Amino acid sequence: MGGPALAQSILIEDEDSFLNFPISENDEDFGGFVVLDSAAVLNANSPLSNLLPTRDGLLVYKIQAGDTLSKIAANFGISLNTILLANPDLRANLIRPGQEIVVLPISGVLHQVQEDETPESIASLYGVDVSQILKYNRNLSAATFVIPGAKVKKTTVAISTSQLPDLRGYFILPTTGWNWGRLHPTNAVDIANACGTPIYAAAEGLIISAPSYGWNDGYGHYVDIEHPNGVLTRYAHTSQNAVSAGDYVSQGDLIAYIGNTGNTHGPTGCHLHFEIRGARNPFVK
Repeated sequence: MGGPALAQSILIEDEDSFLNFPISENDEDFGGFVVLDSAAVLNANSPLSNLLPTRDGLLVYKIQAGDTLSKIAANFGISLNTILLANPDLRANLIRPGQEIVVLPISGVLHQVQEDETPESIASLYGVDVSQILKYNRNLSAATFVIPGAKVKKTTVAISTSQLPDLRGYFILPTTGWNWGRLHPTNAVDIANACGTPIYAAAEGLIISAPSYGWNDGYGHYVDIEHPNGVLTRYAHTSQNAVSAGDYVSQGDLIAYIGNTGNTHGPTGCHLHFEIRGARNPFVK
C-alpha cells in the first residue's frame, strides 16, 4: 500500500465498506480500497473529520467525548477485539477525549513483521490464506501487516476456565427456562425452554456475527456479542435472530429466539447454548 500518494490520502475499504462515506465518480479505485483526497476527508463537516492518515493504509482515530470502543468498532464495521489487539496498551474502560488509536481497515490482527518472515510464513502462523495478506498489504516492505480475519496466532495456548476473570454481576441471565448449569468444554451452559422463547443480550455490546443459516460446527444459528470489556458471548441454536452484524445493543435488548438448530438433542431440542469467551460463566451451578 506504499507510494507517495498515500501521504495525501486515506484508505477506506471499498468491499463491504466499513464507513458509509459518499464516493464520487472521480475517486480512484485502489485494489480493494478507495483513495480519497485528504482535503475532502478532513473537511470539518465530514464524518471522517477526526481521522488522520498514517502509513501502510492504517488510520488514526481521535477519541471524541461520549465515545466507547464498542461504538467506534461499530462505526468502522470492525470487531472490538481488532481495536484492542491493534492497540495493546489500550484499556477499554479508560479512554479519554483526544486520545488517538489505530484503526485497521478490516477485522483482524496487526502483525509486527520480523526480519526472516514472508507473507507465506505469516499466513501459516495465523492460519489464513496468503492471498488475503497480499490483498490488504500491498507494501510488502512495511513493518506491520494487517492479517484479515485473524484473531490470535495459531500457537496461542488457551488458558483454563479457572484462570479466567470472574465478572459475576456483569451479565444477566439471557433467557428464561431451566438452566442445567453444567459447564461445557466451551465454557457454556444450556438453558432449556420452548422454541420461540425470547433471548436477550446478557450485557451491552456490538453484534459481530448473527448467521441465520447453516450448521456452523454444530452451533446452528447463533448471535455473537463483543462487549466493551473485550469479552465475547455466544447465543446458539436460535430459531430466529432479531439483530444483524454491526448492530449495537444494550443489556436486556431482544436479540434472538430459542430454537433447535445445529447439534441439539432431547425430545424437542429447544434450548439456548450460552457461551462466554474471555471470562468465567457465572451461570454454572
